[in-house]
Amino acid sequence: MKKSFFILAFLIAAACPVTAVHAGVLEELQETYNTVAAKASKAVVSVQVVREEAQKVVEPEYFFGYVIPQERIYRHQTAGIGSGVIINSRGYVLTNYHVVEDAVDIKITMKDENGTEKTYMAGSVASDPALDIALLKVKEGGEFPFLELNYSEKLSVGNMVMAVGYPFGFKQTVTSGIISALNAKLPVNGKRYEHLIQTDAAINPGNSGGPLLNLKGEVIGINTAIASPSGAFAGMGFAVPSTEIKPVLDDMLAGRKIRRGWLGVSVLGIDRIIAAQLGMPKATGVIVNQVVYGSPAWKAGIERGDIIIACNDSEINSADSMVLQTFSRRPGEKITLEIIHNGKRKTVKAVLGDREQSENSGENDSASVSDSKTAVWEGVELEAGPSGAKVMGLRSGSGLKGHLMRGDIISSVNGVKINSSATLKKAFNSASLREGVLFDIVRNGHPSYISVQSAR
Repeated sequence: MKKSFFILAFLIAAACPVTAVHAGVLEELQETYNTVAAKASKAVVSVQVVREEAQKVVEPEYFFGYVIPQERIYRHQTAGIGSGVIINSRGYVLTNYHVVEDAVDIKITMKDENGTEKTYMAGSVASDPALDIALLKVKEGGEFPFLELNYSEKLSVGNMVMAVGYPFGFKQTVTSGIISALNAKLPVNGKRYEHLIQTDAAINPGNSGGPLLNLKGEVIGINTAIASPSGAFAGMGFAVPSTEIKPVLDDMLAGRKIRRGWLGVSVLGIDRIIAAQLGMPKATGVIVNQVVYGSPAWKAGIERGDIIIACNDSEINSADSMVLQTFSRRPGEKITLEIIHNGKRKTVKAVLGDREQSENSGENDSASVSDSKTAVWEGVELEAGPSGAKVMGLRSGSGLKGHLMRGDIISSVNGVKINSSATLKKAFNSASLREGVLFDIVRNGHPSYISVQSAR
């Protein structure tokens, strides 16, 4: 009993100095939270909208004993609520596009220096559905408190953050948490949003359009959506990063049309199978699947089959990262690409075009296969010709079902071109599903790379 008492006393004594050392750190952190919350309280607003909706109703009309159906249109108004953040002293408010979409009347409510709520009329200045953001302007003049957007901070998983908004229409609410993940993807109302910040700071309906803040009180993102089986917060909230908003916001504030860069390629991520068949030491970069004729990529000399490994010194490790490099830039900007062309590493420069221009897919690559000998490989019925091997059918139990389809033209297998029955046999005799196979195919006139590996 005495021994246990002495051990406990020792542990308590050892813990006391640690608590004393960290007390000051905790107090400093508490003051930081209080300062950020106070700063945000004056610049985060409630956004109330009114939408006018129409409903068609077929009603009977009685005319001399006959029932004649008549279509009538009834109009009614619906209300919605979200959040927003004032981003400069002139009263410009950043919020979500889905908060103000189709609104005929917009009001914002904010707190003054005394904490009293005031309501102002606001007008829509510009919007970008692709990022789900909208810019509003308070119609009444004057100087407004605002929060700055942070475009330079390198975000990391685990960073502490705060979310501010008006959930469920309640008064301004502050929640805190951490960055749970970066570059998250989420389908919202039929649209797919990418490169989102994921956080466990509580976000609920009504928080949409409010800011996600760092501990300096700067806006690092605009809260956009949640993932939840119930429709309420379930630990997963998502925000559009400020770094993606910046180029679009500059256009909005200047009254310019939003324009995005375009390279003119479609790319595929490189997996272990593709890397092995291309002789690469590791799976990195993206493989160019198509190059649009006359596009910036075509002018720069990029060809189908090239490997893009970096853009402006930023490593490319997925198709998403390649798209982001062009999507976040304006037409006319120059980019430097590091590529592997025919096994050799080289650098090329391209001037981005406008993403809105028509992306002509180029010449039709569909090929007709002349009558020749047929073959069966791994349950795939093939017919060879000068433009490749045509898939005539897939037998029951084939391990390539779901990968290849009837009518596909296989141009090459593991880099071996097919243009005759002899090359057909050569290509497939050296291929093994166990080791992994890289198909270069044409489907419905469009080329594509497909990698397949099976343990069978």
